[in-house]
Amino acid sequence: MRTQFNFINFSFSMYTCSVMTMTLVVFFQISVCDLWADEKSGAIPSLDATIELASKINSQGKSSGRILSPEEVIFKVKKYYYQIQIQSEQLETAEEVKGHFQKAVDKADETLDEGEGGVSQSDVTKLKLGLSDTLNNIISLKHDMQVARLHLGQLIGRELGPDIDMTEADVMPVTFSYNSFDDYVKAQSPSPSTDSSVGKVRVASSKNPTRVPVKLSEENRLVLHEKFIEVKEAQAKVSLGKNNRKITRALLVSEVANYDFGIGDSQDLFEALIIYARVLSGYLDSIYTLNVTAAELEKLTTVIFK
Repeated sequence: MRTQFNFINFSFSMYTCSVMTMTLVVFFQISVCDLWADEKSGAIPSLDATIELASKINSQGKSSGRILSPEEVIFKVKKYYYQIQIQSEQLETAEEVKGHFQKAVDKADETLDEGEGGVSQSDVTKLKLGLSDTLNNIISLKHDMQVARLHLGQLIGRELGPDIDMTEADVMPVTFSYNSFDDYVKAQSPSPSTDSSVGKVRVASSKNPTRVPVKLSEENRLVLHEKFIEVKEAQAKVSLGKNNRKITRALLVSEVANYDFGIGDSQDLFEALIIYARVLSGYLDSIYTLNVTAAELEKLTTVIFK
């Protein structure tokens, strides 16, 4: 009886080990497949993940042959990441404008050839020049993004070709809720308990813990205050640009519709396209300026409050 029990116990143990082994094998295969899929997709990860990866690469001295300070790595990643985001959006806008210009040129050429009137050679020339300027802008954007991808790729140890998408493609202005420089400095001062995020741009909150006042040197205070003012200026321009973007978008939609129905003027369409391209590109530039300036302020704060 004892022998039979031992045999059953042994058989059960072997069965359990077999099941566990199979489970581990399946888990390993799934994990490898997931990693392979992530590598295969090749998408640029989120900003936080990109910073983490760049910091790891930098600590190993693999990015540029020399080790940068942690705050410099963070700033560089943000700078190129924001640039790729912004210029991708600007490229999309330029492609949209190009399509409208091309359609208008084709229609104007056809109207002029048929001698139906309402369109002059001067009108056609202006539309063609607008199309040419847009094509030139597209070329510049593509090459600028290529350079930004080279720099970001060096930081994370990867080659980032033009076909590689971004996990976070949406263009968003950073949150900066400080109304006064004194509030900003107070929020960045270290709390009685060690705060690992000291130096980062924080959202002001009445729930923040009591912080230990830090006396800044006159020079450091001036440098930080100047950069703080730059951030607030950029923030105001983003707010203004957001309203202008909505107005110009409505104007463009109206002029394109009128021209398509044959009741619009080519000169009005030309002006609407130029204004739309300039205003939207300027709005996106203002977001880039805000985000990068805030990143510069964060870097300065980190260095000064170390």
